[in-house]
Amino acid sequence: MAVLSTVAPLTAAAAVPSLEHVIVVVMENKAYAQASAPPYTASLMASGSSFSSFYAYTHPSQPNYLMLWSGSTQGVTNDACPAAGSPYASDNLGQACEAAGKTWRTYAEDLPSPGSAVCTNNGTLYLRRHCPWTYFSNLDHNNERLYTDLATDIANSTLPNLAFVIPNNHDNTHDSGYDVYFGDAWLAANVPAMIDAVGPYGVVILTWDEDDGHAGNRVLTVFKGPLVKSGYQSTALTYHWNMVRTICDALGIARPGLAASALPIEDIWLAGLVGVSPGPGGGVSLSAPSPNPSTGAVASRLSLSQPVTVDAGIYDLDGRAVRRLASGRHSGGLDLRWDGRHEDGRRAGAGVYMLIVRAGDRILRRKAVLFR
Repeated sequence: MAVLSTVAPLTAAAAVPSLEHVIVVVMENKAYAQASAPPYTASLMASGSSFSSFYAYTHPSQPNYLMLWSGSTQGVTNDACPAAGSPYASDNLGQACEAAGKTWRTYAEDLPSPGSAVCTNNGTLYLRRHCPWTYFSNLDHNNERLYTDLATDIANSTLPNLAFVIPNNHDNTHDSGYDVYFGDAWLAANVPAMIDAVGPYGVVILTWDEDDGHAGNRVLTVFKGPLVKSGYQSTALTYHWNMVRTICDALGIARPGLAASALPIEDIWLAGLVGVSPGPGGGVSLSAPSPNPSTGAVASRLSLSQPVTVDAGIYDLDGRAVRRLASGRHSGGLDLRWDGRHEDGRRAGAGVYMLIVRAGDRILRRKAVLFR
């Protein structure tokens, strides 16, 4: 993927789409060029949205983790454990989730037990400084879980609204001898299940706490999910606190620290997603397109239990409208048929397209593949 050098200001737009699940995976101490080189991470960039000018806040690690969790370094400038001035009672993502009735959990490799306050474990594979939630007094520490609990929560369909994943100091490439390709193998083995688990109204965010100390603290950050543009690279100047603001807006929770005044990240989302509410129920369903793949026409059926305003169309993976299929107020069954052409009659090229339906306050999405 070409790296764009132009830096555009992050400007305000309408909003961030509402999401049910956000998972944040934090890796360690690599510059953008290093982190983006391995194959699985490169594939996430090619199928998700990344940033050419995303920067961490400072060095060393601990202040950056606190910024990721609370929009503030809490005055911390080093990696000392426990962090100076802790425990903190200031605003943070966990406290904001609890206040809004949202669920949260963190999953850390080599954490000795849920809610543990130890500074290290298993040598230094676990470091408390990578788990900033442990320093706050205004949240439920029972939500601080072992990494193995993530698979259990996914299997039981109890994935929280917000999750932070902290690999150990080998898997996050922190320790000497464990390079970006070692970390990339861990990501390849673990992230696909997270992407599947967040579902149609979710996103997985992969980010680095800081660079290697030689690249101006420019780090790689990638958003991956069904509502995110594919193969898109934002040129906006972006920081971790913009990411925190975006998470808060997506989940509908209060914005802590610098996130309260930061602009959200808005250019990475597919078009037409703002103002809709995710979630099951509501008497709305959309069948899978058929045939799929197709060499031409594709059909899907929208079922509505009550009259609602419908807007349905085909979009490419960059969020551009290809063909409108239905609009207006409908109820009962509605057949949505696409003949494989643009509005002007041109045949659409081979590739993956999205059938996106807005029905009342619901949004439904299905993939359709064209072969030519």
